[in-house]
This record gives sequence, C-alpha cells and structure tokens, in this order.
Amino acid sequence: MNFVQDVVISGTGLYQPPHVITNAELVEAYNAYALLQNEKHALRIAAGDMEPLTPSSVEFIEKASGIKQRYVLDKEGVLDPHRMRPRFAPRGDDELSLMAQIAVAAGQQALQRAGKQAAQVDAVLCAAANMQRAYPAMAVEIQQALGRSEEHTSELQSHHDLVCRLLLEKK
Repeated sequence: MNFVQDVVISGTGLYQPPHVITNAELVEAYNAYALLQNEKHALRIAAGDMEPLTPSSVEFIEKASGIKQRYVLDKEGVLDPHRMRPRFAPRGDDELSLMAQIAVAAGQQALQRAGKQAAQVDAVLCAAANMQRAYPAMAVEIQQALGRSEEHTSELQSHHDLVCRLLLEKK
C-alpha cells in the first residue's frame, strides 16, 4: 500500500489569537522599556561597559519586517514596559497544555470545514519549535482532546512555529 496515495487532507484550521498589537503600540511599550533599561544601567553605559538600548519606530519595524500588527494571547503583558512578554497561567501536567489547546481549536475548525467528526481522524501530526513539556507528547494531548485516543500520532520538534495537521480520512 502506498500511504501517500491513500491520504486526503480534507480540512484545515487556523488559530488566531484574540488580541492585536499594532506597531505603534509596540514601539510605545518598547521605547518605555528601553528608557527604563538605560536608566537602570546608566553607570555601566557611561563607563562604556554596555551599549544603551536605542528607541525604535513604526517605520523601522515595517521596513525591517513588513509586519504592521501581530496577534497575541496576552496583550497587556507584552505591552508592559516592565515585562515585555506575555503572562500565561501555569498549567499542571494533568491539564491540556496551552499549545495543545491552540492546536485543538484549529483542529476543530479543520473538522468543521471538512464536514467530519473526530472519529474519522486517522492520525494527528504535530510539529512545534517549543513545547510546554516533553510528556505527555503534544500530539497525544491533541488527539485525546479531539476525542481520538487510540489512533496514530506523530510529533516533530522543529525550528518553526506550531504546525498541526489532521489527516482526516483515507480514500
């Protein structure tokens, strides 16, 4: 049997975080952060032991990256000049990981678009650059949350953002 000829991807899903951060918002937060850091390290900067952080601009971000806005799970933490990163509540090993939760939302969308039920999923493939924990494997978490605990899973830790695909039906 040639596996490639027997597989159909009949639906795809995409999770989009609920909050938007514009470049103007990010620049305002970063510039406040840079000012705080430069004040904190003023003696080292004056002694030449450390370079000061330079302010940014909307134009610089757009020219360097082409990005005008980004979607995030936690806007407040990212825009807090004292933090500059999201706040996520810790989750126990017996709880669905945040990344698996995101993948399940995308998987449910894929099932809906394909007009399929979780019982029709033959395999869950998952690739991620970072994981909340090594065990249980995220692909296992995803398949269980979708209602498929006895089927095949495959997980690959990669250098790309979270990518999860559901192989929804065989020909």
